[in-house]
Amino acid sequence: MSKAPAERNYDLEALEFVVVRNLLAERLTTTVGRAAVEALAPLADAAAARAELAAVGALAAAFATGQQLPLSGAVEVRSWLGRFAAGEHVLQAKELAELKRLLRAGERCRLWCLAKAGPLAEFAAPAPDLEDLVAELEQIVDDRGEILDSASPKLRALRAEIEQARLAVDGALTAVLASAEVRKHLQAAEPVWRHGRPVLQVKAEFRHKVPGVLHDRSASGATLFVEPEAVVEAANRLSDAQAAEHRERNVVLADAARGLRRLLAEIQAAVWFVGAADLLAAKARLCVEDGYTVPEVVEDGPLRLRSARHPLLQRGAAAQSIVPLDLALGDPNHLLVVTGPNTGGKTVVLKTVGLLALMAAAGVPVPAAAGARLPFFVAVQADIGDEQAIAQNLSTFSSHVQRITRCLAHAGPRALLLLDELGAGTDPEEGGVLGYAVLERLVAARAFAVVTTHLGRLKDFAYQHPGAENGSMAFDGVSLRPLYRLDVGIPGQSHALDIASRVGMPSAVVARARELLGVRDQTLDHLIERVQVARRDAEADRRRTADLSQEVAAQQHQLQTKLVEAGRVEGWLHEEADGAVEAELRAAQAKLLPLVAALRNAPGPFGPKVRELETVIQGLLRTAALHRRRMQFCHGLKKGDPVFLPRWRRTCPVVKVDKVRELVTVEHGNAKLEVPFEDVSWLQPLGG
Repeated sequence: MSKAPAERNYDLEALEFVVVRNLLAERLTTTVGRAAVEALAPLADAAAARAELAAVGALAAAFATGQQLPLSGAVEVRSWLGRFAAGEHVLQAKELAELKRLLRAGERCRLWCLAKAGPLAEFAAPAPDLEDLVAELEQIVDDRGEILDSASPKLRALRAEIEQARLAVDGALTAVLASAEVRKHLQAAEPVWRHGRPVLQVKAEFRHKVPGVLHDRSASGATLFVEPEAVVEAANRLSDAQAAEHRERNVVLADAARGLRRLLAEIQAAVWFVGAADLLAAKARLCVEDGYTVPEVVEDGPLRLRSARHPLLQRGAAAQSIVPLDLALGDPNHLLVVTGPNTGGKTVVLKTVGLLALMAAAGVPVPAAAGARLPFFVAVQADIGDEQAIAQNLSTFSSHVQRITRCLAHAGPRALLLLDELGAGTDPEEGGVLGYAVLERLVAARAFAVVTTHLGRLKDFAYQHPGAENGSMAFDGVSLRPLYRLDVGIPGQSHALDIASRVGMPSAVVARARELLGVRDQTLDHLIERVQVARRDAEADRRRTADLSQEVAAQQHQLQTKLVEAGRVEGWLHEEADGAVEAELRAAQAKLLPLVAALRNAPGPFGPKVRELETVIQGLLRTAALHRRRMQFCHGLKKGDPVFLPRWRRTCPVVKVDKVRELVTVEHGNAKLEVPFEDVSWLQPLGG
C-alpha cells in the first residue's frame, strides 16, 4: 500500500518509529487500540499535536491520582464489521454481544472524559452519543451472546411455551419409566436426547417390548434409542415451540442488523474512539510509569531538549552508559556538525533527535526532562546507515547520495534533516567538497539539521558560516574510551588509532600506522583536547553549583515553612492568652459581684462608690480577648479618633490607618508617627 503524500515527508522507517509503536502496544488495555497504534504517525499540524498532547497530560494527571479510563470489556469487532457494512456478513448473536460490549465501554469512556472538561472533553467531543443504542442492545443480548427474553414479546411468550412443553415431556417420560415392565428392558433408567428428541436406552433384543420411534443406535448395536409413543405428542409440541423460538431469534437479529446499518457511521466512529482512547491511555502511561514528559510543540522557533534519551535506551543496562542528550537548535544556529570517534554515539544522537521530533508530531510524550520544546516539522528525513540498494543495483555511495538528494528536496525552515557520515563512502577529497556543498545548501535553506562526519574539511565549516555550530562526542583521552556525551561548540577528533589499539589491533600494526601518519602539526588536536577537558570541568562545576542552588532553595523553603508555622503558633498563643485572661476575669467577676451587691445599699457616701465599683466589675469582660479586640479596634479607627500609645503614655489623634500593613499614623506634637497596631490601645490611662 502506497503512503499518503503527507506521510512520505517523514522517514519513519530509517528513524525506527516502530520502536514507539511497540512501546505503546505494550501499554494497551484492549485489542481495539492495536489498530490505532499501527496507524500512529505525525498529525496534520501543530494544533492537532498540541491538542493530543494536552489530553495526554490531563489523562496522566488523572492516572497519577489512581483514576483509570473505563475501557474494560471492549473487544475487537472490525474483523466482521467491515464485511457486515458491505452486506457480506450475517450478524450473529455473539457478534452483537461483542459490539454491545465495545459500544458500552466507549460510551462510559466518552462520558468520563466529558466530565473532566478541558483537553479530555475536547478529545471526546467528536465521539457520537450512542447511549440509547447501548440501552437497546442491553435489552437484546447479554455479554455471553444469548438473546434475552426482553428482545421481543413474542420471544418471551415462545420461551414460556417451551418451558411448559418441556415440563410436559418430562411428565410423560416419568409416567413411562414408572412402569417396572418398561424399566427391565432398558440399558439405563435415565432418558437422553437424540437429534432433539427425548429417548429411552432400550436393549436391542427387547426392541418390540417398548413401542415407539427408533431414532438411533449405539456403535456396538447393543443399545437402541427409542422415543416412547406416549411422549411423541408432547415432544412434537416442544419441537414446534423450539423451531418457532429459533425463527424469532433470527427475526430479532435481522431487526437489530437493520438498525445497526442505519447507524454504521456512528458505530464506526465509536469504534475509532475506543481505539484512540486506548492509545491515549498508553501515551499517558509513558508519563506516569516511565517518566516521559509532554513537550511544547510550536509552529516556529527553536528546538530545545534536555536530558533526552532514545526510547530504547530509557531503561536497563544500556541506560547506565548513555549520557542524556542536551541540545538546542535554531537559536540561532540551525545546523549542528557532529564529529568524534566511531563508537562515540553520533548515530544515537541523530536517531534520538529525529525520533523525539516524530513522537512530538504524533502527539506522543518524549523521554526528556520537563521543558522540552519541539517545532512541528512538516518533514523529517534521514540518511542513516550504509545499506546497499541491491534491488536497484546501486553501490553504498550511490544509495547514500540518493538519500541525501531526497533530504535536500525537503530542505526548508520547517524541516529536520539528519545526515550520518556525510561525505563517506568515496574518495575523502571529493567526499569532503561534496559534503561542504551540501552543508552550504542546508544553511541557505535554514533547515534544522544534524550532520555527523569524520572529514576534517567539514569540521571547519561552522567557523566560516553563521547559522552552523560544531559539536563532538566526548572521548576520554586517558582511558581511551568514548563518554557518549554530546559537547556542543567544539569539533571532535576521530581517535581512530587509539580506538584500534583498544579493541585489539596488533600493536605493531598500530605503531606502523602512526609512523606512516608521520609528524604533523597537532596544535589544533591538542587545543581541542584542552578545550574538551576545560568544558568537562566547567560542566562539573556547573552541576555542583546547580546542586548547591537546589540545596539552598530547599533550605529557604524549609525556613519559610518554619516562619509561617511560627506565625501560626504565635497566633495560637495570643488566642490562648486571651482565653486565659477572659477565664480569670470571669472568675473574678463571679466572686466580686455577690460581695458588691451586698454593699449596694450602704449608707452615706459609700453607696455611690459601691455602685461605681459594680459598674467596673461588670465591664471586666470587655477587656478579654485582648489581641483580637485590639485588631478589631484598630481596623475600625477613622481619621481624628483618639488613641492611647502606652509606650509614650500619650493620647494622640489618628491621621491615617493602613489596614494592609497594620500601621496607624498619629499626630505626635508637630510630627507624624507610624505606629504598629500592637502599640495602640483603646484604653485610656487612669485619671486621663
